[in-house]
Amino acid sequence: MEETKEKCVGRPRKHKDEKARVRAWRQKQERRRLDLYVDSSTSWRLDRLAKEWGCTLAAVVERLTMEADEKYEGLLFPETE
Repeated sequence: MEETKEKCVGRPRKHKDEKARVRAWRQKQERRRLDLYVDSSTSWRLDRLAKEWGCTLAAVVERLTMEADEKYEGLLFPETE
């Protein structure tokens, strides 16, 4: 009986072509990674918001940050003369 080796295909492509791959990489570079710890009650609340809003934890943090930005704009960006 003769054994045949199957050709390894590797992982599937994520992008349809080179331009799409480069575009995705550039978009990723516009983001920043945050590694942080929060207490369990805060984690629960963030998870609950993500479920209710139908989005990721990152999107929850972005949305809350933008809402805080609107509320505290004067504190974050004080007018200087």
